Amino acid sequence: MKDFKLVALVLGVAILSSGCSTLTTPESDARFGASSMTLWAQQSRDPAASVRNEKRPVDGIEGKAASNAVDQYYKSFTKPAPQMTILNLGVAEAAQ
Repeated sequence: MKDFKLVALVLGVAILSSGCSTLTTPESDARFGASSMTLWAQQSRDPAASVRNEKRPVDGIEGKAASNAVDQYYKSFTKPAPQMTILNLGVAEAAQ
């Protein structure tokens, strides 16, 4: 039992004192975030698209369709979908 207490004490002191260490990692800190930025750039289809199309107007969806889409989006927040429970889930599927 004395050995267990001594090992626990030494281990506890070692763990607590490791938080006070002043080790720095300048090599790692200098490259911090480089891998995630590289992956982000590799996943972009055309990284230079924003520069090349800076003065070009948007030619995506037409105005009326965009307006309807925005209206439907806002309506989805005002009238939430009815709550489904396990009891009425099977009934709703059977009725269709």
